[in-house]
Amino acid sequence: MNTKTRLALLFGLLLLAFGATVLSLRVWYAREADRMLVNLQHERRALLEQVLQLTSQSLRNFATDYSNWDEMLAFVHSGDPAWATINIDASLQTFNVQAAWVLRTDGSLVYGATRQLSEVHPTPPFPLEPVLAKMRVEKFAHFFVAVPAGLLEIRTAPIQPSSDVRRDSEAQGWLLIGQLWNSAYLKTLTSVLDSELSLLAPDGAPDPSSSKPGIHLRQNLTGWDGHIVQVMQLDYHPESLLAPLENDQLEMVLFCCFGCAAIIFIFAGVSRWVIKPLRQLELSMATQSSVPLAGLSKQTDEFGRLAQLVTSSFNRRATLELTVDYHKKTEIALRQSEEQVRLSAALRARLARDLHDHVIQSIYATGLGLESIRRTLSTDPLVAEQHLEAVRQTLNQLIREIRSFITGLEPEATQPTPNFAQALQTLATTLQSLHPIHIELNLDPQVAVRLSPQEEVHALQIVREGVSNALRHGNATQIDLRLLDVAGVSLLQIEDNGCGFDLATVTGRGSGLSNLTARAQEMGATLRIDSAPGDGTRLNLRFHQAPLT
Repeated sequence: MNTKTRLALLFGLLLLAFGATVLSLRVWYAREADRMLVNLQHERRALLEQVLQLTSQSLRNFATDYSNWDEMLAFVHSGDPAWATINIDASLQTFNVQAAWVLRTDGSLVYGATRQLSEVHPTPPFPLEPVLAKMRVEKFAHFFVAVPAGLLEIRTAPIQPSSDVRRDSEAQGWLLIGQLWNSAYLKTLTSVLDSELSLLAPDGAPDPSSSKPGIHLRQNLTGWDGHIVQVMQLDYHPESLLAPLENDQLEMVLFCCFGCAAIIFIFAGVSRWVIKPLRQLELSMATQSSVPLAGLSKQTDEFGRLAQLVTSSFNRRATLELTVDYHKKTEIALRQSEEQVRLSAALRARLARDLHDHVIQSIYATGLGLESIRRTLSTDPLVAEQHLEAVRQTLNQLIREIRSFITGLEPEATQPTPNFAQALQTLATTLQSLHPIHIELNLDPQVAVRLSPQEEVHALQIVREGVSNALRHGNATQIDLRLLDVAGVSLLQIEDNGCGFDLATVTGRGSGLSNLTARAQEMGATLRIDSAPGDGTRLNLRFHQAPLT
């Protein structure tokens, strides 16, 4: 059986297989379309929930932010209408909400304001007693209430002091915020979801458009008592998916006709344009001669180019070897470039840390000193003048240190101190001349001389950062600096009487604490920070040195 006969048999079998495949494809396509509709329904459900959350974000922000505010807490007791006009009425438009009520804990009204409602609601349009009972159990309640202008979405929040960030204290009042679901609001949701939205009564019949093919979802909008107030219906008609389902019959017939014609044409073309050139290539390879390819190599099709490639294979192999060598050199150059980029990033990170721990802290300390001078300028000019001189000297020193950073030097390396203890003494003297703070020093000279130059540089930066944090964030008036020997190991302690902080709430904020940890790790030391709100801050830096014998 020659090749032409085999191809004829092959194409006959291919035609039968094509018909069976088309039928199978039609069944699979229908099932796949059903699966896609189910998946699309789940996606639309998730998208609807996300859009509802996003559109009510301003309502949620208004309720949570304004209720956790000391001024709002004071307003519950004062009921100042001028304050309410400035802070509540104006905020209705800012947050794009339509109603706000402030209640005392007993349910009495402190203030009420509405906008864009066809009727005035000086008091909440729902029974207060059961809603108050619900809010006492569920502080941040969320429900809907029907009003003549439409459907009003309500969010509640307990009024608490600003310091109660965890919202654990007893409510000292209630803030209720309302957003109107009217035709404009539904139009916005319709535009975002690219779907048809409608509000129905709890026992209302589905919208007639839901009978059309597509995705139909219903969302219950419940009231304060858990009963359904209205039902939101979403109808989505994905024409790009539904149209092919309706017209697949005609497309399948056309596809079958086209497939049969294509197979017949391919059979004729393969005989003329494939089998004949393959015979020529077979003869050329069998005779190890390019004479059978003389006519084929003049053609411009694929077989002509293949004949040319056979005669020039050795030249192309040499070119390929040169290309491989070039790519190896390029790969080496890229690796070197990546290493340079990595080193540059590490240098920028170190420079940013040093600027933060030293230069920025020095500038901030100078600013606090200027603030202290401003307060004493009118009462004690002589002391203010002395403080100004100290500020001038500090700024001159800071200029020299910034120049050192520009040249890539550590600031301490340009003006070395006799020892670490004197460096701490100088830092304490400078800070006390600029700020109303007392720094108590307890420094063991024998411990200071055991520190290496690298340990002195990093430890001095850690002291600067710790003292700056005590002044800036802790409002400390007393700082104790100790450099002690504990069981033959050097220990640096910084303790202040500031307001302290919760370590869990500051994790990930700023670069101060991360810089302290990085410096301790670089010199092989152990850093521990203990603090609590109202209990000051204690920083212990333990140097990993061999104990003295």
